Amino acid sequence: MIPQNGETMDDKKDQKEQWDGTYAMAEDFFGNDPSELALSATDLLKKEGCNKILEIGCGQGRDAIFFAGEGFEVWAVDYSQQAILQLAEKAEEEGATMTLGVHDVRRQFPFPDASFDAVYSHMLFTMELTEEEVSFALDECLRILKPGGLNIYSVRNDNDPHYGKFLEVGEDMWQNPMGFVVHFFTEEKVRRLAEGYQVERIVEFEDTSPPFVKKLYEVVLRKPVAD
Repeated sequence: MIPQNGETMDDKKDQKEQWDGTYAMAEDFFGNDPSELALSATDLLKKEGCNKILEIGCGQGRDAIFFAGEGFEVWAVDYSQQAILQLAEKAEEEGATMTLGVHDVRRQFPFPDASFDAVYSHMLFTMELTEEEVSFALDECLRILKPGGLNIYSVRNDNDPHYGKFLEVGEDMWQNPMGFVVHFFTEEKVRRLAEGYQVERIVEFEDTSPPFVKKLYEVVLRKPVAD
């Protein structure tokens, strides 16, 4: 297990409890099939020769288990201990080997510089994270990536049907009727937060996982190789 230095901060307690409770009630909240992003990322990761990957905000692990089955060395973290416990059980049942841990991405990763070929996250940054917190997490991802490594992530965007709806709780952030706070991203914001990276692509796609269709950006960033 990865060292657990990811205790959440007091101002985020409600959302952590929201996720813990949701995962406890439904062990396949987003389904069991890999996400569209994971399928797309796998082709790219193999083409790039990536092996050791870190999934942040892995949730119940549908993508982490898929990556392990594709032969990658998978490390996966989430701030929900409930999610990590469920993922550990699923991984054991399916014979999927991976390293798991509880971690809050608003804190420094417990990994040395240049530890991973790729970092992956599906809809993590679209949670209740401020722009400053997302920037910090992206900087940490940059630190732990090897030169030339990839940061592949998705975020809900301003074409999403829920953009600007429900209870406003911050800049580009709204709380939906299910109780989840969602941070939406414009392409301009994605590019602005990519400081220090090379932007490989930003592509819109639809995610049809439960409980509703979402509009997202697939973002692929690369850590520059020093001259």
